[in-house]
Amino acid sequence: ESGTNRQSSSQVQAHASPASFHVQSLHEFAPRIVVVGVGGGGGNAVNNMIAQELTGVDFLALNTDAQHLSTTLTDNRIQIGASLTGGLGCGANPDAGRLAAEESQSQIIDFIGDAHMVFITAGMGGGTGTGAAPVVADLCYNNGILTVGVVTKPFSFEGTHRMRLANEGLDKLRNVVDTMLVIPNQNLFKLVEQQTSFIDSFKLADDVLLAGVRGITDLMTSPGLINLDFADVQSVMHGMGNAMLGTGRAEGEDRATKAAEMALKNPLLGDMDISTAKGMLVNITGGSDMTLWEVDQAAQKITQVVQDPSANIIFGSAFDTTLEGAIQVSVVATGIDDFEEVKGEKLRDRD
Repeated sequence: ESGTNRQSSSQVQAHASPASFHVQSLHEFAPRIVVVGVGGGGGNAVNNMIAQELTGVDFLALNTDAQHLSTTLTDNRIQIGASLTGGLGCGANPDAGRLAAEESQSQIIDFIGDAHMVFITAGMGGGTGTGAAPVVADLCYNNGILTVGVVTKPFSFEGTHRMRLANEGLDKLRNVVDTMLVIPNQNLFKLVEQQTSFIDSFKLADDVLLAGVRGITDLMTSPGLINLDFADVQSVMHGMGNAMLGTGRAEGEDRATKAAEMALKNPLLGDMDISTAKGMLVNITGGSDMTLWEVDQAAQKITQVVQDPSANIIFGSAFDTTLEGAIQVSVVATGIDDFEEVKGEKLRDRD
């Protein structure tokens, strides 16, 4: 295969100037990553990423609520189920959200059909996100697109009915994504203080998605000592089930080890045992003062945690001039056992 690639590229070079070939080849082989925000919560997450100037991805906002859709910061918007809902939302009915997405699926596929990877983000428990996100994921999955779900679960104070709807939506979504990341909103209480505003609290959940997407895109697009390609990302995330994202940043003495330790713990994601991971993407980023020794220290800290000797762990290392004096470690762990299963096995071992 590599021989034919060499032949075709040399043929192209014979007919085109080196500069035009270089631009053409770069454009052709850059993976297209799309972040789809479904419903109000998904739209808010997309707005946060655009406000934080995330690059290297395309955004798409989907909603049945025309008024909320008009507040999104991307021009790529689809009002789904326009004839079904009249732009007035789903009234917290996931069946209406599902039908709305099915009504608009040709428009959705027109936008995401040529993507290599899609992140689908939504808040579970309402109508649009809960009902439409599995439909969008199914479209991606059946088109051979690497599909990652990143969703939130409701607060306890929102009641048992909303939580039941959320869990039903999660079960449907799990069957049609490669990798799934669930952020229980209740866990925000572990990170906030009594004085933290409501808006700032929700931003913490949105920032988990931002860090995860940025960690993955940076590995493929930022210049570094160890660059990864899309196939590396795919090998760790394809068909891997539960995922966890973590980011740590540290300065001073032992900064690499400290950043790695922080990345391995994400209180927002609850009771996940990262040691059971079957795959891992690790991005170690620093300024020009980052040493090989430090990259090794961070990498060692992470590999020691994973129990499975055959786990697929892929490291990348990138430079970022804004990180002079600091080191940042991002971890995407996949194939993590369900908490209930792990708990059950530990209890059986004790017996």
